[in-house]
Amino acid sequence: MKIGRHELDNALILAPMAGVTDVTFRKLCRRLGAGYTVSEMLTSNTQLWNSDKSRLRRIHLDEPSPRSIQIVGSDPKQLAYAAQLNAEHGADIIDINMGCPAKKVCKVAAGSALLANESLVAEILASVVAAVDVPVTLKIRTGSDPDHRNGVRIAQIAEECGIQMLAVHGRTRACRFFGEAEYETIRLIKQQVSIPVAANGDITSPEKAKKVLAFTNADAIMLGRAAQGRPWTGVQHRVVHGSFAKSITI
Repeated sequence: MKIGRHELDNALILAPMAGVTDVTFRKLCRRLGAGYTVSEMLTSNTQLWNSDKSRLRRIHLDEPSPRSIQIVGSDPKQLAYAAQLNAEHGADIIDINMGCPAKKVCKVAAGSALLANESLVAEILASVVAAVDVPVTLKIRTGSDPDHRNGVRIAQIAEECGIQMLAVHGRTRACRFFGEAEYETIRLIKQQVSIPVAANGDITSPEKAKKVLAFTNADAIMLGRAAQGRPWTGVQHRVVHGSFAKSITI
C-alpha cells in the first residue's frame, strides 16, 4: 500500500492515541511488525507548542520513515500553518484528526465535531493540502450520530481535496467508544473513493481483522486500543487479503 510516494512495509497501521502512541511506543510497534504509525495528535495552535507535552509530540527524526504527525483544530489557516511547520521539521506525512470524540476536543468544534460541517471540512482539507508538499491523510468517524452517517460524503470531499489516505473508525461521534463498531459505512466509503482506506474499530484478533478486510475490501487495518499493552502478539500471525499478505500487530 502507498500513501503518496511512500510505500508501506505492510498494510497494518497503528492508530494515533493521545497519551499512548508516544515515540517509544511507535518505535516498538514498528519493530514488532506495524507497517506505519501516526503520532499522538498535536494542537494546530502553535502558541501552545512550547509545553513539554507538545514538544514530546513533535516529529522525531530518528524514527523510521515515513514519519506521520497528526494535527487537530478547526481553523483552516491555523491547521495549514501547523502542517507547514511540521513538514519543515521532518514530517513525511500530515494526518488531520476529524475522528476524536473527546469532549474537550469537540467543544471547540474540532475532531469528530467537524463532521457536521461539510463545508468547513472541505475548506480545512483544501487549505492543508495546498500548504505542504507532503501527502496529507485524514482520520474520521462514520458521522455525527447514527441518524447522520455522512461518512461517504466526507470521504468524497476528502478525495476531491487531495487527501491521499483515509482512516475510518466504525462509530459515530455520538457513539464515542460504546457499543460495537459497524463496518457497513466503511464498506460504502471504499466503494465510492479510489484513495486507500484503512478500517478501524474493534479489531482485536487476526480472525476479526481478516473478516473486516473481507467485508469492507479496505486497503489496510488500523489498530488502536487492541495494541495497548500487547503490541507484540500479532507478529506470529498473517492475515491474507486477496493475494496480499499483511502482518498484523495486535
